Amino acid sequence: MLPAPVPLRELAAKHGGMLDPGLEDAVVSRVAPVDVETSEGATTLAPLLSRRYLEAARASATFLLVDGPLASLVPAGKRWIHPRAAYALACVLEQVPRPEPVDARALARIDPLAIVDPTAIIGPFAVVYAGAEIGPHCRIEPHVVVYGGVSLGARVTVGASSVLGRPGFGWAASPTGGVVRMPQLGGVVVEDDVEIGPLCTVDAGTLAPTVIGRGAKLDAHVHVGHNASIGEGTLVAAQAGFAGSSRIGAGVLVGGQVGVADHCEVGAGARLAAKAGVIGDVPAGAVFGGYPAVEKARWLRATARILEEPGRKRKGRSG
Repeated sequence: MLPAPVPLRELAAKHGGMLDPGLEDAVVSRVAPVDVETSEGATTLAPLLSRRYLEAARASATFLLVDGPLASLVPAGKRWIHPRAAYALACVLEQVPRPEPVDARALARIDPLAIVDPTAIIGPFAVVYAGAEIGPHCRIEPHVVVYGGVSLGARVTVGASSVLGRPGFGWAASPTGGVVRMPQLGGVVVEDDVEIGPLCTVDAGTLAPTVIGRGAKLDAHVHVGHNASIGEGTLVAAQAGFAGSSRIGAGVLVGGQVGVADHCEVGAGARLAAKAGVIGDVPAGAVFGGYPAVEKARWLRATARILEEPGRKRKGRSG
């Protein structure tokens, strides 16, 4: 539920977009999924962000927050059309009351030689080692471990049970056989406005820091190896992994379960499809998929040829 009923015209005036004629006096009191029936449909706002939900949207009695390209596909008369409807939805949902995070540093283990800004929120049972620095308005969730040599900028969120700055996976062959651990002394730098999801690991660099650039967002279960660099504004879906010394440019979109091999470079603005295995460099702005990851059109052509092989039975088809 919204804190109070609000006219649609106020939402459009504040967040942008265009209302269908006749909606100037319409009022909404709640936001709900477009495919969920509700008895309060006449005062409900439902987002339509994907073609998948067109049928439900056409049958819905709710007002619709419609992504611009989909506007012509649903009946007029109940639409708030926005060129970035997901952004507008986020703005509206920010008004919904939520419990404020509570600082529980009394239940955490913070070394006296760590630097923790007084405005930071520290969750229970977090561990912050000597030499770590946590900047203003950071949020460290329960059971996070922050090793020495880690520096967090302002407004960084670190999800529950993540580990930052542990020595990376570096080994050197010994002349007498076996291996010896390579000391990882470079630490980690996490710049302002980064969000790191729960159960992530960011390893310390060897001589220079592993870097997570300003505004990057990491989903749950993401691993960033030693000496790697994640560019500003990059979005990384769950279970992706970046091997040591990989370089991910600014504004890259990384799908779930993507793997990037060591020393590979992914150019700014590139997109990596889910489960892509990147074993070579990816040009800026390119869209790659498959294993080994190649340009999207080439990947799709190769997949089509495999599926068309004589005698190959496709999943989901009989005979």
